Amino acid sequence: MTFSTTRKLFCGMWRGLTDGAARWSRIGSGSRWLFVVPAIATWLVVVAPASGQEGESSAPSEINPLGVKEQMVRDRFQRFEDRVFRLRDQLDEGEPDNATRLRRVLERAGELGLADRLDELVELFGDPSTYSEALEQQEKWLADSDRLLAILLERDSDNQERQDEIERLQEYQEQLNQILDQERALRQASAQRALSKRMGKQLDQAMKRVDALLKRQQDLSAELQKPSAPDGDAAEDQAKKQEALSRDTEQLAEDLKGLGDLKPEESADTPKLEAARDASKSASESAQQGSKSMSGAAEKMQAGQSGSAEKKQEAAEEALEEARKKLEEAKRELDAQAESDDQGKQQEEVAKKTGDLSKQMKSESGQSGGKSGKSGKSGKSGESKESPPGQESLEQAEQDMDDAAESLDQDKTEDATKSQDEAIEDLEQAAKELDEALNQLRQEEREETLRDLESRFREMLTKQRGINETTLQLHEIGQTNFKRTEHLQLADLSDQQRTLFEDASACLHILDEDGTTVVFPRVVEQIAEDMSIVARRLADRKVAALTQAIEAEIVDALEQLLEAVQKMQKENEQQKQGGSQSDSGEAPLLPASAELKLLRASQQRINTRTAVLQEAETLGVDPGVELSDAKRTLAERQIETAKTASEMRDRTQQH
Repeated sequence: MTFSTTRKLFCGMWRGLTDGAARWSRIGSGSRWLFVVPAIATWLVVVAPASGQEGESSAPSEINPLGVKEQMVRDRFQRFEDRVFRLRDQLDEGEPDNATRLRRVLERAGELGLADRLDELVELFGDPSTYSEALEQQEKWLADSDRLLAILLERDSDNQERQDEIERLQEYQEQLNQILDQERALRQASAQRALSKRMGKQLDQAMKRVDALLKRQQDLSAELQKPSAPDGDAAEDQAKKQEALSRDTEQLAEDLKGLGDLKPEESADTPKLEAARDASKSASESAQQGSKSMSGAAEKMQAGQSGSAEKKQEAAEEALEEARKKLEEAKRELDAQAESDDQGKQQEEVAKKTGDLSKQMKSESGQSGGKSGKSGKSGKSGESKESPPGQESLEQAEQDMDDAAESLDQDKTEDATKSQDEAIEDLEQAAKELDEALNQLRQEEREETLRDLESRFREMLTKQRGINETTLQLHEIGQTNFKRTEHLQLADLSDQQRTLFEDASACLHILDEDGTTVVFPRVVEQIAEDMSIVARRLADRKVAALTQAIEAEIVDALEQLLEAVQKMQKENEQQKQGGSQSDSGEAPLLPASAELKLLRASQQRINTRTAVLQEAETLGVDPGVELSDAKRTLAERQIETAKTASEMRDRTQQH
């Protein structure tokens, strides 16, 4: 038994001590949960004044309900101390450190006088006139009991080290994801910058083509405007030149349509790139219109309609000038973007963050012993050194980023994007290594939890079967035939059942702390509730059909849980042997299929309990008030089961 198991056991016992009136408080980071002292004081503050008012008019001889409740708390605390004492002796040889921890608990309880002070509280609550003092003393008792819990809740070194490592890797992972997002954004900006440069060159070439086309058009227009009319051959030659110019202009228009189009691996446009592209498309439309005018001019020339041809040529020149204007506008947009970029400096800042994270990982790995690390590159001495997961990939990413920054400063965007691609690849490799390390640690944690639960369920099942057998034997004797021996036996059975309730509460604490399953903790909570009901019925010497039915349901539920846990353990072992492991670090203790099976079994037990209650009501073996309470409890369980089914449906849809 590890001290983690011991700690969870006594947290569960404390939960039993307060009969479910407990609250939880999450503090710190990661998955650390601290069990906070039960809110008995709150209950007392609400109940005591009302009870006190009644007490003033009551006869002194009446039994005070608060005094009785306080006696129950005192008796449970005594059982708590006894169990700590016995377990301390059991751990003396195998786990001396943990035995010492429990010894400290006992010594501290004695120093604080917690047991004796409960006796005093019983007396104070026995007299309504001392309620105020009782409440004050109760609050002090609760505050002091915190100190016992603080000792019990101290993590053993192995679990604490693993939890610290998980939290450290999660912090690295968060920082790395931020760096990766920033580097991808820079890579996108570099691609846009490279695209802008490429598009800028294309715009310069396009403007030269427009200028050349415009010059040719102006020359043709000048020839057509000469005083002497061209002869037939000259007119035909001019028409052919005009037609050729129209085709060249149309080709320019076609080329301008795709100016600056993105490659598949490049990012989306920036606003200025988009504006430049829109301007080039407008230039394409103008060039297209110019081409049509030129073609029309050629037709007029061939028809000998020089006047009409001149108008078409003027329209063509205007269209080309408009296209030139649009291209200049696009170029201005790109130049403005280039002036606003400071990517080299930004890349240097991301490289520094990467280097800082790499140094942090290396430093903290040395402090923690590097348990989560992997074998690194050999040093000069040839000896292999341990390095934290992803740390070497980060070092390489930093170098790639420095190269990218240098290329950006030199305006070599194509080279920069290549270095950034390599940096992103290195960062993704580092993220993968971190994820694998986290998965391994979480898997170890899940396996330990499953082993712990398997051991608990097995022990609880064995003890519950013994209680069930004895209950059946007592039922066969018959309640009317009970003697002192049977009464003592029933009292002992009730204590055993209450102890199992405390064990079930400890299991519930484990599952609450894990927090990855939906049905699993609800079933354990139902088991704990049923155990509490059986303990009360046995204390009241009720061993008939309803008690036996609830006991049988407890055994059935424990068998279902034990089977589910053992199956999951077997699957985990098969994955290990096959060299694979769960892809998700947040994998639950039990898969959805196993949880749905548990939910179905829970509903079947509700159905069985309903039939038992109907039969009990028909036979009249239990008082009507008790049957009403049992029905109310069953109705609440049915509502809770429906809510659980809804949660499972939502979780399944999300995944």
